[in-house]
Amino acid sequence: MSRSVIVWALILVIAGSIAVALCVATSPVVSADAPRDFFDSPYLLPAFLVLAVLAGLAGWFVPQVGVLWGLPAAAPFYVSFVPAVIKELREGGQGLWPVGLLFLGGLTLIPLLAALTTSLVARARG
Repeated sequence: MSRSVIVWALILVIAGSIAVALCVATSPVVSADAPRDFFDSPYLLPAFLVLAVLAGLAGWFVPQVGVLWGLPAAAPFYVSFVPAVIKELREGGQGLWPVGLLFLGGLTLIPLLAALTTSLVARARG
């Protein structure tokens, strides 16, 4: 594994973690007892667009990894989302987590497609 793969993976995971923290911090308070949720943040889509730019850069500079660069960019959102789902399932609630999971999957396509596109162009250029 080359050093540049590790560096880009760390950059993407750190940027994704900062994006999660920003989205949680800027989400509105729904009720006093409900935890903040990154889905309600006005910065969720812009955060994924920034992550798409970074994943695209990673795909450009290390095109061998290709589409997979989108996964470490979005991974912190899944890491933040899964404990809330597990807690809700243990408490017997049904909630809207399946909708959230589909929405998160759709947002994950943004950095995946950016990484795929730039890695294909970089490979074609030689």
